[in-house]
Amino acid sequence: MIKKYIPIIIFLVIIIVYYFSTGDNLQKTANENFLEFNESNLHEEVKDVDYYAKGIKIIFSDKQYVFYPITSDLNNNSIFLSTAEKGDSIIKKPYGDTLLLKKKNGAILKYTFRKFP
Repeated sequence: MIKKYIPIIIFLVIIIVYYFSTGDNLQKTANENFLEFNESNLHEEVKDVDYYAKGIKIIFSDKQYVFYPITSDLNNNSIFLSTAEKGDSIIKKPYGDTLLLKKKNGAILKYTFRKFP
């Protein structure tokens, strides 16, 4: 009778260990992404935008950054991934708390972003 539950218990233990081991790694990656992005001085044209590690990867001609934008009234509740396009410009000062997305048509949207300790 107990032998019947052993594979289920082993499976659950594996899932729990995997969950806790990857959670720390994801948090570390998010912290590293934030530090690199936070220090950046940007006034660049966007080459591509993609979803990455629960955030947004913005790709420029010679570098890329991952950040976690916040949709709010500042940007007319426009989701960054749906709004930013190739050819738009990103403007951000080092350690600034707001990023400007300048659209090809001249519209400017402001995005704050999640900060990590």
